[in-house]
Amino acid sequence: MVKKSSKLLEEIEVKKNHIDSPIKKPTTHEVKLKGDSCNSELVFFVEDHERFKLEDLLRAKADLRSENFWSSLFKVKLENNVEYAVKRLKNLQVSCDEFGETLRKISKVKHQNILPLVGYRSTNEEKLIIYKYQSNGSLLNLLNDYIARRKDFPWKLRLNIACGIARGLTFIYKKLDEGEDNIIPHGNIKLSNILLDDKNEALIGEHGLSKFFEPNRGTTLFSSDGYTAPEKSLTEKGDVYSFGVILLELLTGQSIEVSRIDLVRWVRSMVREEWTGEVFDKEVRENDDQGAFSLLNIALLCVSRSQENRPNVKEILNTIEGVMNAHEQQQMELSASKCCSNGTNQECCSLHQIIPDTWDSPGSNY
Repeated sequence: MVKKSSKLLEEIEVKKNHIDSPIKKPTTHEVKLKGDSCNSELVFFVEDHERFKLEDLLRAKADLRSENFWSSLFKVKLENNVEYAVKRLKNLQVSCDEFGETLRKISKVKHQNILPLVGYRSTNEEKLIIYKYQSNGSLLNLLNDYIARRKDFPWKLRLNIACGIARGLTFIYKKLDEGEDNIIPHGNIKLSNILLDDKNEALIGEHGLSKFFEPNRGTTLFSSDGYTAPEKSLTEKGDVYSFGVILLELLTGQSIEVSRIDLVRWVRSMVREEWTGEVFDKEVRENDDQGAFSLLNIALLCVSRSQENRPNVKEILNTIEGVMNAHEQQQMELSASKCCSNGTNQECCSLHQIIPDTWDSPGSNY
């Protein structure tokens, strides 16, 4: 159930005794480091006309969408009807300086498949991160709605979302390989951190926040059980493992964040027993067997126990794009075949006959 609040102030101000929380949480005793500068005002990474005052945020009505030990997520609607997602991080042993510097680095990573930062607020007691609200929700919402038969989740959309995630990750690690200081490994790739924009394009959220939860800070990686690689590393190969789990979820139609199934073990056992075809969700089986097997192969490589056996994100992207191109070609041929068999459109039939096999996609140099 969504928790309503008349004022965001009632939700985001720190309650020292945590009376408002369903779970009693230990009070965080953060030590202000020498030279540490905490600024209670909002810091923005957007143009002036998109900015607002802290008072506007505190007056806004907010819906509490999710909450755990580390954070609360709110949907906030300002008086001008613009909607934002505000994440309040709690119980962090991190200075305001380090937090602000990390957010500034993250804000410079701009790509069409990475959720951009709007701004943040940092005090000793709490840290707020502001994003644009995505009305289509998360990939977890979409898959769960499909499982509950509330929404369709066609194969083409699954491919497009997987490709968007791969493109975003490829951008991150290409920049990291080039030695850019602003780039931070993701460390928390999972369905609920993949947002969908108004065109259902994938947006990678939570980028860079896992560095606050590294093992050397006395915690585990922020990733949920089932997504974290065995070595629990904040590296490209760690993110590859997590992305492999997402590919398995898209192929099987199962959500591990809800079912808690050990999906990797189950798929491996099905393949080992030569029941591979039964792994796929009905929507996948009925639309693209060949492409599904290609994605299953790369997904199983992604979740290899040894990180040396996992592909890099660029190799994954190439595989997904190859499957997408083949699927689009298959759909074009199927459409043309139906057209010709009806005998009602001679122009369509003639066009189909003159397109050579080497013309893989529109815009080629053939």
